[in-house]
Amino acid sequence: MARILLVRHGDTDWNEAGKIQGQVNTSLSEQGLAQAEAIGCRLAEIPIHAAYASDLNRAAETAQAILKGRAVGLGLAPELREFSYGEWEGMTYREIKRLYPAQFADMLSRRLDFAPPCGESMDQLIDRVSGFLSRIQECRSGQTVLLVGHGGSLRAAIVALLELPRRAAWSLWLGTASLSIIDLRPNNSMLRLLNDTSHLLSRD
Repeated sequence: MARILLVRHGDTDWNEAGKIQGQVNTSLSEQGLAQAEAIGCRLAEIPIHAAYASDLNRAAETAQAILKGRAVGLGLAPELREFSYGEWEGMTYREIKRLYPAQFADMLSRRLDFAPPCGESMDQLIDRVSGFLSRIQECRSGQTVLLVGHGGSLRAAIVALLELPRRAAWSLWLGTASLSIIDLRPNNSMLRLLNDTSHLLSRD
């Protein structure tokens, strides 16, 4: 059995401003750094055999905080990047609704093939995350693996690992610096924890 620790990156200034980040390379804010340290403390007693993070700064910085003091290398994986929002990156949802009303309504329909202008669809996101996970599962059997990513890429990972219908990705929410845990078994992977942020309570 393998165990996958799924961690969403900590807060950035864009999170706090309500801006869509997508694949823009933002870094953690002061609050985000504190959140990353908090989840590092939360996981301090849990052995981690391998660690991978999106190559965007906010995810890599969160992973580095978690791995501080451990003799575990960090693999940076573009496949774990956030959903690409294309021309919408840097905008708020209110701005998108005003400037792209028809496409905004189309997004809310939860179509798997919907993509923002110059962005990617949920199907494309799940495909790229699934390909990465398949490679990891082949070489990390029986290990505890840390994956640090984004709300979109980690929702895609949960759907792929649990073999859920793809539309379920639209129905999941993962807060910043949240922890989810999936145990991978030969015939039945199990979700043990979802979107837990109890380690942040004393810091909010």
